[in-house]
Amino acid sequence: MNNFKPEWQGTPQHSDASDLSRWLVHLTRSEADLISILSMGVIEARQAYGIGSSLYETQPIHRSVCLTEVPLHELRRMTRRRPWGIVFDKERLRRDYGAQPVWYVNNPSPQRDALRVAMRAAMSDPSAPIWRLTPFIEDVRDRHGSAPNDWRWEREWRVQGNLEFSIADVSMLVTDEGGRPAFLDDVSLGEVLYVSSGDSTLRWSGGFGPAWDKTINKMLQTFGEAFVRPEDGGFIWDREEQQYYGMVELVDTVDAMGEVFGQLSPDLEAAIAPSLRGVSDHWCRVSDLMQAYDY
Repeated sequence: MNNFKPEWQGTPQHSDASDLSRWLVHLTRSEADLISILSMGVIEARQAYGIGSSLYETQPIHRSVCLTEVPLHELRRMTRRRPWGIVFDKERLRRDYGAQPVWYVNNPSPQRDALRVAMRAAMSDPSAPIWRLTPFIEDVRDRHGSAPNDWRWEREWRVQGNLEFSIADVSMLVTDEGGRPAFLDDVSLGEVLYVSSGDSTLRWSGGFGPAWDKTINKMLQTFGEAFVRPEDGGFIWDREEQQYYGMVELVDTVDAMGEVFGQLSPDLEAAIAPSLRGVSDHWCRVSDLMQAYDY
């Protein structure tokens, strides 16, 4: 991948090492999944992983978010089923979100026997220290045996529980298209560097930053199609009572935003809410007005 800048490959200690990576990548199955994650600022830990994940008592502890440290120019081996994704700085996730590399332990082995003893001793105590380790440990069993299990090639890292990130944490995106992903116009805050999973070529389209005008304007337009100010909905302001009177329900700004956009990342909510509150603190649904006035 000859268009890589030095800072995009290797690690701080070995910047010219093409077999190492300073990035962690979370991959998704679809464009819709990626849009949802970016909009909410959350990667949900929906599945339990690790050598204790099958135990009912400790299963919730093992729900984790999976990432890979496979170098970006080798992502093709990972993106066949999951061609979309988000790229994070490895050290940032390790420092701020507790990301840890998965420990692959041979089974059978003395080390696996020691873990088994510690797990049995802690079966009645979900708060035992051993359960802080087991979400990050996986068995490695002979690929030619009766119960093969060997995922070392994924070079996996995990974050225990949901990964709630900010836009500033996002370094790049992974897309399955060679051209600039069209959805960036709708969900990105400005532009972004992205890598195509098809040919592993990095393409630069700017970077996440404060130039959000285009995105915010589109979202405000969408909001205006669903809600209008009380005055525009026929409400009358009673100065003496200091309240509106009208035929339909009024909704405050936060609830109205939730109806239109769902859960937003803190960055997006903080950017959009003041723009709406500058117009009104309360809103009425266009659909309610149409029904009330039989439009």
